[in-house]
Amino acid sequence: MENLNSKSKILKNELNLKLLLLLCAGEGVSINVSALSQQFQKHRNTINERVKELYKHKIIDKPLYPLTWLFKEYPLLVISKDKFYRDEATRTFIEHDPHTFAAFFFQEELYNTLTIQFHEDLFSYETWNDNILEEEKIIKEEDRHPPDALLFSTKRILKYDPSAPFRIINLGFKKGKIKKIGDYELDSLSLRILNAALKGKSIRTNENYLAQTLDVNRNTIIRRIQTLLKDGLIGNPVSRFPRVIVPPDFMLVFSLFEIRRKCEIVERFIRNDPHVPLLIKANVGRYNYFVASTFMTIEDHLEWQENYHQRFLACIEGIKNTYLSPAMTFSINQNFISLELIKRKLQLLQEKT
Repeated sequence: MENLNSKSKILKNELNLKLLLLLCAGEGVSINVSALSQQFQKHRNTINERVKELYKHKIIDKPLYPLTWLFKEYPLLVISKDKFYRDEATRTFIEHDPHTFAAFFFQEELYNTLTIQFHEDLFSYETWNDNILEEEKIIKEEDRHPPDALLFSTKRILKYDPSAPFRIINLGFKKGKIKKIGDYELDSLSLRILNAALKGKSIRTNENYLAQTLDVNRNTIIRRIQTLLKDGLIGNPVSRFPRVIVPPDFMLVFSLFEIRRKCEIVERFIRNDPHVPLLIKANVGRYNYFVASTFMTIEDHLEWQENYHQRFLACIEGIKNTYLSPAMTFSINQNFISLELIKRKLQLLQEKT
C-alpha cells in the first residue's frame, strides 16, 4: 500500500516526479469535447471546431495541471527593470533561464528590459545576478547597470486568478464593445467554451495514456493524481491565456498602491475586480499593495483608476504605474519554470540512486 502522506515523501518519489512532469506539461490532458457538447446542446463536431479555433488563434493554451507548489519552492517574486543587450544570446538566455517567468521590452532611463522572476530566496536572486556578470551571458560588466528590483513574498499573494479577465471580455461582448480577439470573431458559443476552459470545467485526464507512458497500473495513476491534488502540489487542470493573466490584445499594468485608510474595504473591492488577476500585499517604500491589472487601452485604465480615486477618495494616497502593451512582450512561458523545477528534482533523485 502506498504511503504518500507527506509532501517531502511525494517529491522524493521518482514515479510522482515523472507523473508531475507529464501533468504539468499537459500530457494526457485535454478539453472534454463530449462533455461540452452535452452541456451546451451542440453537435460534438461544432464544439471540436470551436476549440481548434481557440487554439489556432492563440486565444488560450491547451490545458494542463498548474504546479501550485511552485510558490512554495520559489517564495520570492522579483519584478526587475534591467539593462541587457538586445541580441540572440539574450533571447536564448531568457527563454531557457529556469528562474525567468516573463520578460518585456521596456525603456526607462537606462533600462531596456523588465523581467519577472521566481527564486528560492534573496541569496538565490543575488547569486543569479552575480552569475550574469561573471559568465557574461547577456551583458558585460562595464555595460551593466544595477537593476531596479521590486521584491515580493508569494506568501503575501492575496489574489491569483488568471481567469478573472474573462469577465471583462464577456461583458464587453454583451455591450458590443468587444467583437473579436485578434482576428478571431467572437460569438456566444465560443465565449461559453472559453469560460469553461479557463475555469477548468469539462477537462479530461487520460489516465490510460499516462499509465502506458509510465508503465504502471491505471489505478496507480488515479491514486497518485488524487494525492498530488489533495496535498496541494498541483491544482485542477485548466487552460490559460498564452500570457497567463493577460488576454490577447490586452495591456498589462503593474501598479503600486498606497492605501492608508480603510485598507480592508479597498482590498476587498480589488479582490472582486475582474481587471485584477493578481494582488500582493507589499512593502515598497510608501506603497503597501502591488496590483497587476489588464485593460484594452490606456484610456480604459485611466478611467478605471479615476473611478478608484473617486470611490476611495480618503483611502488611496498614491499610485505608481508601469504600462506593458502586447507589443512589448518579449517572452512569457507559464510552464517552463515549473517543468525545469521538476526536472531538477528528478535529476537529483536519480543521481542519489
